[in-house]
Amino acid sequence: MVHSVVLDGVRIHHFGVNADTEQADALAEIISRTVEGPPDIAAAQRFHDALADTDALTVVDDLLEPLAARKVPRRRARTLFRWVLENGTHRNAIKIALGLLGLCGDERERELFVLLGTLDEFTLYAAVALWRSVPDPEPDLFRLARRATGWGRIHAVKRLEGTTDPTILAWLLREGFRSGIMDEYLAHFAAVNGRLLDALAGGGAPGEVDDALLDGAGGILSAMILSEGGPAEGLADYPDAFAALERYAELISDAPAVLGRFSDLVVIRNHLLGGPDRLGVPAGEVVELGRRFERVLERPEWKAQVHAHLDDPEDKDFHVALAAADRLGMRPFDAVLRRLSTVPQDFLSWYRAFRWAGPERVNELVELAGAVLPVDELSTGPSEVSSVGPGYENDLALESVLRGLVHAPGSGWPLIRAGLRNRCIGARSAAVAALEAWPDVSLSAEAVSVLRLAESEEPHTGTREGLSMLLARMDPAAVKD
Repeated sequence: MVHSVVLDGVRIHHFGVNADTEQADALAEIISRTVEGPPDIAAAQRFHDALADTDALTVVDDLLEPLAARKVPRRRARTLFRWVLENGTHRNAIKIALGLLGLCGDERERELFVLLGTLDEFTLYAAVALWRSVPDPEPDLFRLARRATGWGRIHAVKRLEGTTDPTILAWLLREGFRSGIMDEYLAHFAAVNGRLLDALAGGGAPGEVDDALLDGAGGILSAMILSEGGPAEGLADYPDAFAALERYAELISDAPAVLGRFSDLVVIRNHLLGGPDRLGVPAGEVVELGRRFERVLERPEWKAQVHAHLDDPEDKDFHVALAAADRLGMRPFDAVLRRLSTVPQDFLSWYRAFRWAGPERVNELVELAGAVLPVDELSTGPSEVSSVGPGYENDLALESVLRGLVHAPGSGWPLIRAGLRNRCIGARSAAVAALEAWPDVSLSAEAVSVLRLAESEEPHTGTREGLSMLLARMDPAAVKD
């Protein structure tokens, strides 16, 4: 199930929201009747339940006019809306009550708005409420933006547009554009509102180019490149793009090789060497700037950095080093094996290990997977859950191994058997794909029995069809005892 905070963010940024004015009017009528009657917990609960049954996004911006038309008493309405926020049990009720309290509340609600807005689910509505009810909401919006993650941060940061506060400007460029969803959503916003070019020239807050600004600038510029034609405005929409890239090239050429910057530099180099034609300068200048970034990436320090981080299988930047190794043409297979022996739930390392394992080492990898993964515990029977979130780390690792087995047909039957009986759709689908790659689907009687049981129990249509096709390809006469 997709969480409603995700749906709210996607609808706002990609599809827009159609107002339900009839529902807004109906809610205004319920509010009017509730506040005009005597104080009554049962009536307040009925109001809460009416909000719970309403799509918050479709009404929250359209309640002011019908409430004003009914001359709803402000003080009693505030009491009702606060009661919902303090006692509510449904997300839609809390969201709409936040919007309503923003219409009739004041600075007394400041801390309540910030407290609820810290939760990603409610950040958008708390930010709007602060904007409506507090004379100077910027400090509180900044508090929200720093505390929130994911879509909550995106919503809060967007409401800092036009700020001139040096502290906020500095934060936008260093970390405020990172959301945990996609940096692309806030990169262009941060570049424009944070005055990226001025900051790189040494004239931005706090007036100097520190390591955090260099890291942020690389992240912002690469994210705008990745956003070209994507979910938000990209590099071509940033008027200072080429000048900022030139200044960043000057600074990064003299800076030490820091592993975290490698991926951003690769994205920038590849884009510029492709000769994009929307940066306002001749193509030759764009390519020449790309070559400057290429020279930075040719420095031998990068490989030394990669080796340093891969030597420790529990290094917090192990994955960053693996990605850099891949792009540098390195294949540190033994380092990945050490990692998987220590952290077998690391599905990304399983993915890279199977990519890098030659024919002579793939069996070694299959044996390791069988030894370090709790195969029996992963064979609990099918369901329709996905391997996302806490508690599914081993399931996701098994899925990654099974996807790797596509490149090693004929091996790993115990792992495939576990995958066919796994609770997660992804692992079962990957097990079917691994078997489809086997030469001549000719299995033991025990394997055929496992497949038939899996087909009979499989709740997911696509996976069940795959199992049926596998069984249909089998020649019963070829089944081995």
